[in-house]
Amino acid sequence: MPEPAIFKATRIANPQNDGWLNEHAVITDAGGGIEAVVPSSTLGDTSGTKTYDLGDVSLLPGLVEAHSHVHVSPDLDGYANITTETDDRMVMRAAGAVRKALLSGVTTMRDIGSRNQVVFPVRDAIEAGVIPGPRLQLAGTPITTTAGHCWMFGTEADTVEDVVKAVRGQVKLGANVIKIMASGGNFTPTSNPRMTQYPAETLRAAVVEAERLGIYVVAHSHATAGIRNCIEAGIHQIIHCRWLSSDPTVALDYDPDDASRLADEGRWVDPTIGLSILGEEARAAGAPQRRLHWGIAAARPSPAQTIEVLRDMRDRGVRYTTGLDMGMAHADYDKSAYNAIAFVESLGYTPWEGIAASTSVTAEALRVEKTVGSLQSGKIADLMSVEGDPSEDIRALAASTDVVKGGVPVKLGGKALI
Repeated sequence: MPEPAIFKATRIANPQNDGWLNEHAVITDAGGGIEAVVPSSTLGDTSGTKTYDLGDVSLLPGLVEAHSHVHVSPDLDGYANITTETDDRMVMRAAGAVRKALLSGVTTMRDIGSRNQVVFPVRDAIEAGVIPGPRLQLAGTPITTTAGHCWMFGTEADTVEDVVKAVRGQVKLGANVIKIMASGGNFTPTSNPRMTQYPAETLRAAVVEAERLGIYVVAHSHATAGIRNCIEAGIHQIIHCRWLSSDPTVALDYDPDDASRLADEGRWVDPTIGLSILGEEARAAGAPQRRLHWGIAAARPSPAQTIEVLRDMRDRGVRYTTGLDMGMAHADYDKSAYNAIAFVESLGYTPWEGIAASTSVTAEALRVEKTVGSLQSGKIADLMSVEGDPSEDIRALAASTDVVKGGVPVKLGGKALI
């Protein structure tokens, strides 16, 4: 249970996540909230309050991770994993995954595609204090076509009526967000990443129903045609957004005008490029190249092509969320910092822009910016620290030293307390 406490550090992120407050302290209350952030020199007598002097660390808001699949193992053949393992095994795997994420500094995490019978019980167990883990936003099973992307743990729905019913079903179970597959994906042999799965009018029906019920819709799309359908349908966030051509001999079909429309209409994009850096590092260390999906094997976009497109999209004003695609190959649950690392090293973000993307910016995308994402009075006391200065070296963000969730320390001095 939380209790009033003080967390002192050499450097504390300011409320805008764009600079340090030197030699400050976060004061928390009995409800696990932030009461104030003040200079340490003004604290006065603290003998009656639990005080944690974290030392020469950089204290930040807890990381916000927008794209995970907690029932999948990044160390196994994912397709075999989820087509052969029992739900009970997946629940146990997920329990380990959320603990690992929390200890890395992730205090808010969105799962946008796991079996209902796995992910909802895991969230219930976290909220009941049975297992440790971040605050979870859940889509439950993604909505897909018969044999479509992630059919093996998704809800298959083909008609407009089926899709609307599926939206209602996920909300009934407690979903905070709806995930729908606008195109095929690399994970599923029976889908095609270059081709659409739903027309715009079907996607629009999902958006209308979700908005009626007070939640939002994210859509997976690699295909340019799928991205256009998402724009026409008013999808709130697009996952991957890779602009794959429908012609299998052509890598990309990027449309700058459509990108400008995404920006003008305030559509968020999760570019999932942290996953790409992790894959490159794994292969450099000797990991085998994963077999390419048949749909893109003939003309695979180069990393340079992908980065050029993503940079142009950002120049046009498209806003990016974090999104590691946790659970996919090499995207382990303690690697969320690679979102910021990729934004800085590949997309030209400043380190502070990368830090903000992994905290307050993605909190805004998840519609929880009023409660998490920055260190200021009235918000939940979710904190994480790292040694060194991530505003100078963004890779310092990858090794957490201290983690506090709701005012309760779960890791101190690099040692897990849970």
